[in-house]
Amino acid sequence: MIKFRTLAVLVIALFIAGGCKFFGADAFSGSTLVWESGANNYFNREKPTSLPFIGKILVTGEVVKDQFINTSGMPWHSVTIKEYSPSADSMKFEGAFRYDGYALCDILSTVKVNKLSKDDFYPPTDLYVEVWNNKGEYVVFSWGEIFYSADPYKIIMAKSVSRVIPGKTGELWALPKESKIIAGNDLVTVRNISDPIKIVIKSLKGDFKVEREPANFTSGKLAFAIDGDRNAIREITELPSSLPEISSRSVYYGQSMGYKGEKMFTGVDFSLVMKSVFPADPSIFKNAIVCIEGIDGYRAAFSFSEIVNRSDSREPLLMTNGSEKGREGFSLFCRGDMFADRAVKGLSKITIMR
Repeated sequence: MIKFRTLAVLVIALFIAGGCKFFGADAFSGSTLVWESGANNYFNREKPTSLPFIGKILVTGEVVKDQFINTSGMPWHSVTIKEYSPSADSMKFEGAFRYDGYALCDILSTVKVNKLSKDDFYPPTDLYVEVWNNKGEYVVFSWGEIFYSADPYKIIMAKSVSRVIPGKTGELWALPKESKIIAGNDLVTVRNISDPIKIVIKSLKGDFKVEREPANFTSGKLAFAIDGDRNAIREITELPSSLPEISSRSVYYGQSMGYKGEKMFTGVDFSLVMKSVFPADPSIFKNAIVCIEGIDGYRAAFSFSEIVNRSDSREPLLMTNGSEKGREGFSLFCRGDMFADRAVKGLSKITIMR
């Protein structure tokens, strides 16, 4: 009896220590049970369908060395989305799905970056990535969208898919046949391209002048520009009076310096300002990057899509007339970020780059 109990304890210990892999269970994934219609779980009404994923992806660009990242053994995450994309002159709803796969933040976590701008600007806030497929298509994500987000596991390389089936109609949407990159926070899902094979890391390029302690840290004018054009296409000196003010309370936290206190930020929806200046055509959601630049040369990269194409209603706030140094003029607050690092102060210029 003692030997039996000892063996039972040993088996349980091995089960726990092995992360539940001892019995082939997928402890990282959450529930994979399949429930009948009428159950309280609406996301698991059919068995997931595997997608052909190569299991490794090349990472290149501004890195110490090119390398293939093997996803074997990585934890995987579930993302639920409603696929909605342009079709001819209108939009087409293509179904609601749960995708399971490997988070882009996990894939890139061990990559050694060799940023071209590191000598004069060390923070990684100006980095972004291009994700390419085997058809020559690519989409862009900002570094902050991957690593500073309050929900960093919403961008995945999908290895399986299941439909989120309506309980009454039982409608079965057509399943994709190829692996995809899934941008879980996008409203219009044009960044969900198939068969991702390569990630290219890049940093913002421009005539930046870094001045860490500027005598004047107040920006009374905000310029909007398109990369390659010498002149600004628009300048504003105040927030648009037609836009309502939005207030957002935050427990402010920096990636390096930690807790910065509880703060209240008030401004206008930055996405609406951007849409009034730049055309918000879904075709540019795929590969347009935005450079947010301060008077002091501090800068942050944003994908155009994460500003104007969000499904979570957490668009950044454009602000002015704050009491904090650097926020007396234009500044930014990123409601969707965990960290404060992209909340640019002394905001002077916004450039869209394609």
